[in-house]
Amino acid sequence: MVGHTGKVARHWSCLSAVVVTATLVTALSACGSTSDGPSPAPVAQTAPKPPPVDPASVKANELGVVPVLMYHRLTPTPKAEYDRTPDDFRAELLRLYDNGYRPVLARELVAGMIDVPAGKSPVVLTFDDSTVSQYRLAPDGTVVPDTAIGILLEFSRTHPDFRPVATLYVNGNPFEARAGTAELQDLVRRGFELGAHTLTHQNLARTDAESVQKELVEGLRVMTRAVPDLKVTTMALPFGAPPVDRELARTGTWDGQGYTFEGVFLVGAEPAPSPFSAAFDPLRIPRIRSAASDAGGKPSFGSSFWLDSLDKHPERRYVSDGDPAHVSFPTAEQAKLGPVAAGTAHAY
Repeated sequence: MVGHTGKVARHWSCLSAVVVTATLVTALSACGSTSDGPSPAPVAQTAPKPPPVDPASVKANELGVVPVLMYHRLTPTPKAEYDRTPDDFRAELLRLYDNGYRPVLARELVAGMIDVPAGKSPVVLTFDDSTVSQYRLAPDGTVVPDTAIGILLEFSRTHPDFRPVATLYVNGNPFEARAGTAELQDLVRRGFELGAHTLTHQNLARTDAESVQKELVEGLRVMTRAVPDLKVTTMALPFGAPPVDRELARTGTWDGQGYTFEGVFLVGAEPAPSPFSAAFDPLRIPRIRSAASDAGGKPSFGSSFWLDSLDKHPERRYVSDGDPAHVSFPTAEQAKLGPVAAGTAHAY
């Protein structure tokens, strides 16, 4: 299990998890990522942080669970359980916003670098398979507005405190754009995270050890050809299927090139434990399939089901204290605290 030393010292993973360089990523989180045109040059973030608040006043619980939502294809005519319509996606973003969720990246969850306002909750938006419905560029370099990323950018323009970030797990034909160089570069400039998903969406449980490593290395090369300094530190298992040797999902070598991932994400299950919880396993992080409310019968255990559940049981969800220097939680939650966060724990 990958270790870290609490909320203050989470930069151990940030240094390996930032996308290009620390300077670029700091700028990307503050610059024009809400624009649908060509990305502006990075600028320094100067907005002051609000003063700390009493954790009890916002019912902070940084040992609560975090929804990691999984999307695949947006289409006006869904034909499979992983399809959602553009209007579905817009409605889900609005629900997340109204319910106090604010996006963070997958790598930030893994590193424990969760920086959302006091009283708000993190949510991770992930997109598998780098489909053309998720993101593409128009001939003039703008993001096509009816793609998932286009919708997210537009939503952020009307809801400025909803940070427009997501993690995209990329295969060998990113966004059906040949090499995808311009597309991948643009996503990185805007502050999005690129993650590993193998070259050909291979079922790693049915793949020999050498081919597992080949799939992952060649998938990484697709991204690093476009962004040479890219550091990819999270991966999503195709079909949620780990290799026979689970360690190869984390680290391996092929053709003289190695890889090491700090976080490995599953396909669909339940909300993820807090990274400060003893239950958090960065190599087995559950995700939730985006899905509509159940129409009756057995629950789908999709996003609507789990968001409904967390609405009914708000004490279960991660609620930020707004202070990255501490991990705050009610005293009754003390038993859930992982040893890696003990030094910054703040029970109330």
